[in-house]
Amino acid sequence: MKSVSDRLLAELSAELRGPNVLVLLMHGTTLASALRELRPDLNFTFFTTEHFFFRTLHAFHAEALETSKSVNIVCAADLPDQIFDEVIFATLSGDSSELAQDLIQAAHQRLRVGGRLLASTNNPRDRWVQQQLKSIFSKVEVRKHKQGTACIATKTNQLRKEKGFRARFAFRQGERLAFVESRPGVFCHRRVDGGGRALIRSLELLKRSDVAPEFEPKRIVEMGCGSGAVSVAAAIEYPDARILAVDSDARAIECTQRSAALNEITNIETLLTSDGVVPEPGTWDLLLGNPPYYSDYRISELFLQAARTGLREGGRIHIVTKLLEWHQARMEQLFGDVTQHVISEYTIFTALARNKPGSKTRR
Repeated sequence: MKSVSDRLLAELSAELRGPNVLVLLMHGTTLASALRELRPDLNFTFFTTEHFFFRTLHAFHAEALETSKSVNIVCAADLPDQIFDEVIFATLSGDSSELAQDLIQAAHQRLRVGGRLLASTNNPRDRWVQQQLKSIFSKVEVRKHKQGTACIATKTNQLRKEKGFRARFAFRQGERLAFVESRPGVFCHRRVDGGGRALIRSLELLKRSDVAPEFEPKRIVEMGCGSGAVSVAAAIEYPDARILAVDSDARAIECTQRSAALNEITNIETLLTSDGVVPEPGTWDLLLGNPPYYSDYRISELFLQAARTGLREGGRIHIVTKLLEWHQARMEQLFGDVTQHVISEYTIFTALARNKPGSKTRR
């Protein structure tokens, strides 16, 4: 087991009392297999917001899901609305502080009085996780290790006051103000990031110009929708278009739905998926994407393949990035008319879907 945080919790598994244990999996799924092997006598609910982890868990624990009631897997924006005897939560030193606070508070809410939260971090000099636990739990036991820290926090009473972590903010789109709701764990919580703003501004490239006619999309898909700002902007610009907002994180999907409702927008649909497959392939007019930088181009490739299969002939892709060389080369392999547009400090790559054998161009 590579993760120090996971290993510390696996070592504590002998002390689990159960029988009903909630396990928060925010960084991977290895801990799930270890806990089931070490404590087959307990009932585990494995929770994640990430659909890729959800798929992985289903693949590795399919037999248990079919034959036993001791394993449950949940992919959702919030923890399951039920009471547990214990909660297990592995953190990393570089985690979002707000997300960790949010989940620790939520874990406290899901525990019975007398229930325990077993938390860990890969920081052997940790103070922060301990402080967060002690601010909510009245009884916290700390165990120091050479490579990390483990804590056992016991719930003795209900919280008198719960802290809210959601945020609402606004940006101007044309002549109206657009509102967005975000929460910890969603990309660019509390603001529209620069890449998102550039992607929104790239919609202006679709307008009629001296060198090109107006491109008016009727079917738009956004890959990696986050809090939904780009999809909301597209819906405002093209109120008659069908817009599909796609993300692999359940919280992002929930925030996009709430953002659409805040703006009284009804033409945005959402899809929680991690396979990059766009439904109704070959029918979409425009794909928008702001791929993250941390994935060594894996997610960029996923977005490009979604555009390659999802767009109709002549459909457009808009990708925002600061990583120019790879995107230029790869998009030239997959699309036609690849063009760079500098918007603020970002570059928007636009391109057209090439002809597909046996397909018809929609006019």
